[in-house]
Parts: sequence; C-alpha cells; structure tokens
Amino acid sequence: MTRHSSRNRQEYICALVLPRIVKKMTRKRNLSPTIAFITLVFLCPLPSSAKSTWRKVQSKNFTLIGSASERDMRQIAKKLEQFREALSIIFPNTKIEMPIPTTVIVFKTDFDLSPFKPRYQGLINEAVRGYFLTGPHMNYIVFGAEGMGQNPYEIIFHEYEHFVTRNNLLHPPLWLDEGLAEFYSTFEISDKDQKATLGAPVSRHVFYLRNHPILSLKTLLNVDRRSPYYNEGSKAGIFYAESWALVHYLMMGNQGKRRSQLAQFISLLDADAPIEESFRRAFQAEYKTIEEELSPYVFRSTYPVLIATFAERLNTEKEIESTELSEAEVQYYLGDLLLNSNRLKDAEAYLQKSIGTDVRFAPSRISLGVLRLRQDRTDEAMTILRSAIEIDPRNYLAHFYYAEALAREKQYDEAIKSYKDAILQKPNAALIFLRLGSVYLQAGKEKEALVTFGQGVHVDPRNAYFFRNLGYIYLRRAQGEFAANDAISYLRIKGWRDEQSEYMVLMKYFGLRQTNRPDDASKALDEAATRVDTSVWPYPVIRYLRHELTLERLLELATDNDKLTEAHAYAGLELSLNHERESALEQLRWVKDKGNKNFVEYLLALAEIARIESAAGPD
Repeated sequence: MTRHSSRNRQEYICALVLPRIVKKMTRKRNLSPTIAFITLVFLCPLPSSAKSTWRKVQSKNFTLIGSASERDMRQIAKKLEQFREALSIIFPNTKIEMPIPTTVIVFKTDFDLSPFKPRYQGLINEAVRGYFLTGPHMNYIVFGAEGMGQNPYEIIFHEYEHFVTRNNLLHPPLWLDEGLAEFYSTFEISDKDQKATLGAPVSRHVFYLRNHPILSLKTLLNVDRRSPYYNEGSKAGIFYAESWALVHYLMMGNQGKRRSQLAQFISLLDADAPIEESFRRAFQAEYKTIEEELSPYVFRSTYPVLIATFAERLNTEKEIESTELSEAEVQYYLGDLLLNSNRLKDAEAYLQKSIGTDVRFAPSRISLGVLRLRQDRTDEAMTILRSAIEIDPRNYLAHFYYAEALAREKQYDEAIKSYKDAILQKPNAALIFLRLGSVYLQAGKEKEALVTFGQGVHVDPRNAYFFRNLGYIYLRRAQGEFAANDAISYLRIKGWRDEQSEYMVLMKYFGLRQTNRPDDASKALDEAATRVDTSVWPYPVIRYLRHELTLERLLELATDNDKLTEAHAYAGLELSLNHERESALEQLRWVKDKGNKNFVEYLLALAEIARIESAAGPD
C-alpha cells in the first residue's frame, strides 16, 4: 500500500547537485584574514538605525519582525524573496511551500540577540549568529542584523536553506545539512537583478582549513546535534568549515566528476541506508580516498562557482509592506520564541507583559495557555484559552489548544468538537488531525480514528506518526498487510535510529506474520539487527523473536512494568501466531491484568485475547 511518492524528493536531489541551467566560472579570493574581514563587513552592509522601533515587514512569502531599521528590514525581505525565487527557477521541482508559516526575527545587533540564543549545557551559545527553529505551528529564522562583522545575508540564506533542505530530504546528515546551507549562503544577485551567483568560496572557512588539521571523514560524517563538534565553539569551527569544503568539492571540484555520485549518496541516505555503506556504494571509494582528494582542494587559488542568468529581473520590492508593531505584539513574538525554545520561565515574563499591555490581544493568551499546559496547570490553561476564543473565535490555535486541555481532562466529546472547530479554521494543519485521531482512540471510537488518520496522511504524507497510529489499528484488526506497509512508511520517513524504529520493526514483523509470510517476517528481523540501535529496549524483544533469547530471559531483561507490558504482549502475539493458545493467553492475560493500560501493547493484547477466545468458541 503506497501512500506517497518519493518522485519530487528525488527530482530535488538531482536538481540540487546537477543544476542544468547554470554555468561555471572561477573566482579568486584573497585569504588574508584582514582582507577577509573587510570583505565580510562591506560586501552587503546593513546600516543600522539609531531608534530601536520594532516593526513588521510583510512580503509575499515572508513575515519579518524586528528592531532593525525599516530600510534594513525591507532589504532583507527583498533578498529573501529573491533567494526563494532564484531557487524555484533554478530547481523547479524543489518543494518550498509549507503549511507552517515562517517568521523572521531580525534583532538590531548581536548583543540584542544574545538573550534569545540557543543554550548548550545550560549556557548561552554565544558563537551562534543566527538559527532556524522549527515548531508545531510556527518556524522561526532568528539573527542579528549587525552580526559581529559577518555578512548578515549569509546568515539569512544559511538558515533559509536549512528550511529548504529539510523540506525536501528525509534524512540529511548534519554535515550535509550544514554544508549545503553554507554553500548556498553566498548567494549574490547582480546585473540589475538578473544574475545569481551560488557557491562562492567562504573565506573564513578556507583560512581555517589551511591552518588547522581536518577531521577524518568517519568523524565528520557521524557528527550529530549532541556532538561537541556541533556545539562547542572551539570544535564547531572545523566542523562547519570542513562540511562546507566537502559539499563544495563534491558539487564543484574535479570538473564535477563527483556530482552524480553525491546525488546517488543523497538518494541512498534518503532510503536510510547505513552511512558507510552508502558512501562506498555512491563514491566507489573509501573515506581515505576522498580525504586525499579534499585536502589539496582547500589550498587551490581559485574555486569554481555557479552562475544563473534569468530572462526577467527578480524584482519583488513592490509587494513589501511595513507597519509598526505594538508593544503587545513585540512582547508576544519574543515570548513565543522563548516558548518554542522551551524556556518557559523566560517566556512567561514576556507573555504576561503582552497581555498586560493589551488585554484583547489573543495570540499572547494562546501562547500563555500553551505554557500553562506544559506546566500541567490545566485548569488555568482552559480559562486562558476560553478567553482567547472569545476574543478571536477564528484563531485555530485557540480551538486546538483548548481541545488539548479538554482531552487532558478526559472530556473527549467536547475535545473532539473543539478539534473540529480548529480544522474548520485551518484544514491543512496536520497536527490537528493527528491529535483528533488520538482522542477518538481514547474515546473508543476506532473507526473515526482510522478515517481521521487517513485524512491526515493526505494533508501531510511526510508525517510518520500517522503511519504509526494507522499501523497499530490495522495490527489490532489483524490486517497485517496494511500494518506492515505503514511500518515501512514510518521507517522510510524517520529512519532506523528513531526512538520508535525498533517498534516499527515489530509492527512490520507481526504484520507479515499475520499475512502468512514468515520468511519475509524473519528477513525483517535480520535487517533490523544490522540497522537499529541494538543496545536499547525493545531490541531484546527482537532477539527473542529471532530465537536468540528464551522467554524467561526476555522477561528478566524487562526491568520495569512498562517493559514487562511490552515483553508479555509481543511474546503473546508470537505464541498466538504459532498456534500455542494456552501459552499465548497466559502472556496476554498478564498484560490485561497487570500491564500499562496507556500502552498500545495493552490494546494489542486485548484484541488478540478476543481473537483467540472467539476462534476457540464457547467453553
């Protein structure tokens, strides 16, 4: 059962690394640190205003708010629109549209940005000059216009490219995500807005690489968001510099001989193949070979770049409008940014100030209601959210979070009504369908849940949690083919190292068993043994199913009630499929009597008990 196609994603991959309408040229860069600094400061200067008035600048596709001058804000909006339009022309199959809006927050200076920077180990990460923050209902691009001498447009294009990459690739590793963002961050427009330049060398990266030893590719390619190479300033420099250099070399170096291989590598990663295996298959080389090619590349005197010439001028300036923000709006945006960063105490101060400034401003009440929900102060959240609905009944978030509060209090019928009110206002918000389907399940309305999750897949086929929920429903119904396909869809979207991956392997296995395909089911377990994290629970369940553990040993490894719930449930399902009725019922009834009733395995156990007893007939 195929619910979505990967065609557009593959077209994006090819367009990303094989641009056809672009011609190459070379550009020399003076690599003196003094000259590089001057270049970065004056390449695209943003003059600052003396007055820190906050304003909103609205272009066709972007909302910008900030304390920079109106001139700066308009210029940034224009540049973003040009960048977006250039990407859409050069790479016509790139997915740029998203139902979740993006707000760009432009602080006047890096000093003003500092309190809102991400934190690492409890401390502000001062090395950050800008960042891209995703949220369930709002994405934020955040930076300081006067960025410590760094060209601010580079930060803007870098952060927006993260949005584009993650919107088109399922599993971009961190080095590729950051390397592509750095590659495209040098976007420049010239010749009366009819020529775009991409991939110019980044002087600070070249200078850094020429004066520091590079990381091994094995280290670079395995850096994740928890790694010191991503978070610590003393190590992040080499990570960003080498990520840029590797992407630049693979796209532009060696007369482009590695471009098609990079496209293949990205395709393999998108299929979630193991990274080392993908690397060898795509590049037909070991890490050491590419390291030896990359090292001299950073010492060359010229670098190839991409030039695109457009038939018409990229002119979006007429569509840009500017208005001054009220104090309530300013405090709301800052509070909501902190809320999405999960800094609840800091967020509350801004949101309370916003409400105190304008009691009729609904967005601040909604964000404060969300904050109260996160604090488990549900009664207060409901009161705040009801008041937001009274002020602005067309705001879908007010209805959505009021439904969340009602569901938490098990007022399911009222919650369902509020979710439906939210859908009327925002029919393309996938999260509403996901939560509505879950509440239908809690209310015992499985058919309605099945329909709702199916609707959600059509709204957002890249949301893996629809497939997870559908798969469990089908597994309970013994519709194994659908369950197995949903598990495959989840793994394709989220990968084999997601916290739910081992559970999706179990779903796939039991789905295949239910369809009388034991050989395929065994192959699913064998594949999982080479791809999932074998050190975490519930991998011991997989070992039991592969006959590597006895049932007694599996239960010994289940060290708490939650794990015991899962161990007994899956053992019961296996025994039932092996036609060992009494042994299966012993395991499944343990779940019924002692298991965690909030777990999906509890419902699986109840369904299997009913199936066994029905097949046996009356005693």
